Amino acid sequence: MKKNSLRCFWSFLLAAAAFSQSRAQVIDYRAMPKDGITLDTGWRFSSADNPAFRLPRFNDATWDTIRPTNYLSAYPRLKNLKIGWLRLHFRVSDTLAAQTLLLTVEHCGASEIYLDGRLLQRHGKLNTGPATLDATGLNMPPDGIRLLPGQEHLLAIRFAMHPRAFWYPNTYEVLFARITGTLKYHDYLVYQTTRTFLYGSLFFVFLLLSLLHIAFYGYNRAQRANLFFAVYAMFMMVGFLAVKLIADVQDAALAILVYTVANSFTLIGGVWIVYALYVLFNFRINKMIVILLWTIVFTGLIMGLFLPGRLSIWGFILGTVGPAVTQLWITGKALKQKKRGAGIIAVGFALCILAAVAAFGVMSQAAGSSASIIQMTLLFLTFLAPGLGISMYLAREFALDSQLLQEKLVQVESLSAQSLRQEQEKQQLLATQNETLEKLVAERTAQLNYSLGHLQATQNQLIQAEKMASLGELTAGIAHEIQNPLNFVNNFSEVSRELVDELKEEIEKAEWNIVSEIADDIGTNLEKIAHHGKRADNIVKGMLQHSRASSGQKEATDMNALTDEYLLLSYHGLRSKDQSFNTELVTDFDPALPEADVVPQDIGRVLLNVFNNAFQAVQERAGRENRDFKPRVTVVTSGTTDAIEIRVTDNGPGIPEQVRHKIFQPFFTTKPTGQGTGLGLSLSYDIVAAHNGKMEVLSPADGPEPGTTFIIKLPLK
Repeated sequence: MKKNSLRCFWSFLLAAAAFSQSRAQVIDYRAMPKDGITLDTGWRFSSADNPAFRLPRFNDATWDTIRPTNYLSAYPRLKNLKIGWLRLHFRVSDTLAAQTLLLTVEHCGASEIYLDGRLLQRHGKLNTGPATLDATGLNMPPDGIRLLPGQEHLLAIRFAMHPRAFWYPNTYEVLFARITGTLKYHDYLVYQTTRTFLYGSLFFVFLLLSLLHIAFYGYNRAQRANLFFAVYAMFMMVGFLAVKLIADVQDAALAILVYTVANSFTLIGGVWIVYALYVLFNFRINKMIVILLWTIVFTGLIMGLFLPGRLSIWGFILGTVGPAVTQLWITGKALKQKKRGAGIIAVGFALCILAAVAAFGVMSQAAGSSASIIQMTLLFLTFLAPGLGISMYLAREFALDSQLLQEKLVQVESLSAQSLRQEQEKQQLLATQNETLEKLVAERTAQLNYSLGHLQATQNQLIQAEKMASLGELTAGIAHEIQNPLNFVNNFSEVSRELVDELKEEIEKAEWNIVSEIADDIGTNLEKIAHHGKRADNIVKGMLQHSRASSGQKEATDMNALTDEYLLLSYHGLRSKDQSFNTELVTDFDPALPEADVVPQDIGRVLLNVFNNAFQAVQERAGRENRDFKPRVTVVTSGTTDAIEIRVTDNGPGIPEQVRHKIFQPFFTTKPTGQGTGLGLSLSYDIVAAHNGKMEVLSPADGPEPGTTFIIKLPLK
């Protein structure tokens, strides 16, 4: 047993020793360089994807080593990578650990950054498919980190590259990581702010130059140099805008597009300035030189975007130097021939060269925010000086042309003075004619105002007539309703009078049993008279209620009762005019219908108009067809959580399709002349709209079953 334990102990020691010897290299960082600590060595790489890779205890000694600050062209195998891991073991000195440190990580893809196994930041969204990869890993803000002195730390990065990054393998690194202090990051922010401001300024300057010289060309199309210079300014404007945006773009695919635009437009712009110089100095455009120049520019652009290593840099140099040398050659030729304005353009090119040399000198000798501002200002002057020199020359030419035009203008003014008197005479004649026309317009306006007033008065009369017609329909219905109880009262009163006479006779005969029976009959009759009297009283009260002018105040109303009441009033009103008319009334009232806040008199007028139209429709069809036709009007109420709906359906002839959209228009009616004002449905539509409701009509007149359905929707609140 002891031998087995001892054997296990020695095996454990050997395994621990082997494990410790196979651990990955730990990088020591002792001081902070002026540009920060670039984490470019000591990285381990794996193309596998395992969540355990983020943990410090995982042994990555067998992984491949990689220098992530190299361009993508150095690692073609990454092109087919879905998700991989990078790990770096490092320590920092006491001096560095005591500082406030910032970690900046940038890459052309998406990533998850872990420090000592803890998630520090996510850049974009990782996925194995390029269609769902959110590659926002560029221009990301730094993360604050706390490091312990002398302790080993692990920086683990799970990442995926955007496939478009490999279009330009010499433009982007695999991954760039740097540790800086707050002061260096402040210098970086100053540099970025200055860069953004200056490139934004270049964008606006070249925008103004392009607009200015387009205007110059519009005034004088003979000077084609303005057109060529405007095209050059437009290309440079777009190029500088793209350069400005590169510092803000975080999406890799968009950054690649912006990078392509920036390089392409700035290089192509250099060719257009060559065209402008040829025309400016009145030189014949050498087609061979221009073709060669375009070839050089596009060759340099392709080399710069797609070729590896130094060939990429030489491509951009070729695409830049080719147009620049041609521009200097044309300017030197103009100076030699003493062309007007050649000196101004030569000074612009000289300032460009001096500013470029000074900018590279500042870049190599100084650091810090002040140096960044000076460097960017010199680069601003480098880009601006040639174009500004040519623009000043063209502006000078435009000024000289304007001076010549001014002299000609004086001559034109002297000639115009002679025709001015003739023009004044014409103006006097026109003034007289204008006065005559104004009088005619005033007379016509007065006539139109009179006609308009007469028309408004007529409209008011028609509206009043419609109201009176509705009141007549209502009165007829009420009269018919009240006649029924009055007949009962009269009949029972007559019978009671006869019973009283009979009672007197039986009293004289002393037939007390018969007297008691007669008295009971008289009591029963009096109860019925009282019952029908109360019924007549309720009808009179209702009549007074309906005849009263609307107060306009909304109140909670039982819509079932209101609908039923006006349905009977409309029906009896029509029967009072035509005793032979009869129709089947079908009602389906929702017993759970909630009360609605409405103006009862106004909604009653709407219902009365709709019911009258329904009864008149079935009456019209009954008069045209045989006795087999059975008139029917159906009224259905229903409710929802926020509204109620009233549907009135008749089986009349229906409404033709061609006029259905007009029935709610004022003064439109399908009735014969003299039988309708055309305002009933229009007023009803307006009343429902005033209640925030809706009124619709359905009429399948062309179908197998004619008829019309009116739908009234009213909100509960």
